[in-house]
Amino acid sequence: VKLALHLLKFCWLILLCAAIGFGYMYWQVSNTKVERYTATGTMYVYNGNPNRVNYGYTNTSDLNSAVQLVDTYKVVVKSNKVLDAVVERLSGDYPNITPGYIASTISMGSVSETGVLAVRCTTDQPQKSADICNAVMDVAPAEIIRVVSAGSIEIIDYAAVPKSPDGYSPRDKYLIGALAGAAVAAALLALAFLLDQRVRDTKELNERYTLPILASLRRIKQKSQDPVKFRLDDDSPMDKIESYAKLRMNLLYAMAGKEKHSIIVTSAISGEGKSTIAANLAISMALSGKRVLLVDADLRRGCQRQIFHDTYFKKSNKRTVGLSEVLVGIASWENAVLNTHMETLQLMPSGRFPPNPTELLDSAAMRELLPIMEKEYDMVVIDVPPINIVADALALASQVAGSLFVIRQGFSDHREIRKALNQAEMSGLDLLGFVFYGEKVAHRGYYYNRYYHSYYRNYDSRKNRSSHKSDRELKEKES
Repeated sequence: VKLALHLLKFCWLILLCAAIGFGYMYWQVSNTKVERYTATGTMYVYNGNPNRVNYGYTNTSDLNSAVQLVDTYKVVVKSNKVLDAVVERLSGDYPNITPGYIASTISMGSVSETGVLAVRCTTDQPQKSADICNAVMDVAPAEIIRVVSAGSIEIIDYAAVPKSPDGYSPRDKYLIGALAGAAVAAALLALAFLLDQRVRDTKELNERYTLPILASLRRIKQKSQDPVKFRLDDDSPMDKIESYAKLRMNLLYAMAGKEKHSIIVTSAISGEGKSTIAANLAISMALSGKRVLLVDADLRRGCQRQIFHDTYFKKSNKRTVGLSEVLVGIASWENAVLNTHMETLQLMPSGRFPPNPTELLDSAAMRELLPIMEKEYDMVVIDVPPINIVADALALASQVAGSLFVIRQGFSDHREIRKALNQAEMSGLDLLGFVFYGEKVAHRGYYYNRYYHSYYRNYDSRKNRSSHKSDRELKEKES
């Protein structure tokens, strides 16, 4: 079913290739100036002996001998004596004909391993093909019997003038070209589909893995790759805000009963959106009233400060200290924390990139730092590098409550996912669930298309607040 839907999705490409195949065959037929015509006559070869008694039926040995004689007759027919006789007979109608030309147009063969010899002549004129073929059939038998001195030949059917050129008709050729183009396109699309290991939808995750899907988040297309554009804010669509709220609630249920309340957000490879999701999850947590610390533990390519940008902080802060400076002991963790415009959200950037990030995250300083931060905050969200690239996330396996594993639609590869899950299992990292992230993530069906947007619009508290405010201002003006 998936393959059929995939081919249906690219039916425009299949039709395009069919049109190309049709055009190619049309061009080939249009540029084929010389058409070939084949005329065919048949003769029966038998190895009868007049000294034998006629039993009234064909002897098996005679039939086998006749079949063997056919190969001998082929050589005799193309001898100079036979060809010269044919040229002399046809010279009146075709003055320029030569023995070599006749030899090039004549072909012979037995019919289905029997004593029947088929003589074929192929030229560019239907009448010429029939005339040459019939001339050969008239001249050859006597010469064959004279040379071989065995058997006899009887003409069954003379060659008729062919009514159409060899091969398929132009219409059939056009159809064959179109079908061939469509078949090649469909085969290549099917092969690409079967070899494609990228995740297409949440159903694949449910079928192949046991981890729950905590949320399906829609990735909004942006012309600019500015990370700020992907950040959750007051102007974000209502469905985006609610999707992160669902992730937040499902995450809290998954962490129920755990002593630690720090999590890491990771993925299999880079480019799957883990840093964006970590930032937006922290914002969503803070919107619910929890005191949240977002820690950028990607000590190789940390980008959380770029996602939030300096305008998001309470005041311009040019400090470059971060987690790496705290772990090496040249700064306190309080000085590395940046206050944002949200009272309950703070950020600890990665700081300068050290030469030994894995060792720092697996150090005693990190083991001492996390419990301290957990006492000060309700939730600590840690952004770490992908599992398959470096071991930084695995170094924190025993220090956190668990991990969110980000899957990006049409980007994440099942082979990479399985590899990352195996490494997480061997290191003891508790994976709390998947976060599915993609541009085509949406509720589908009639109900969604008709009611979804209007329901979110009605329940959007931001709009309700603005409408209540405008009504109040209007009443004040009227009074």
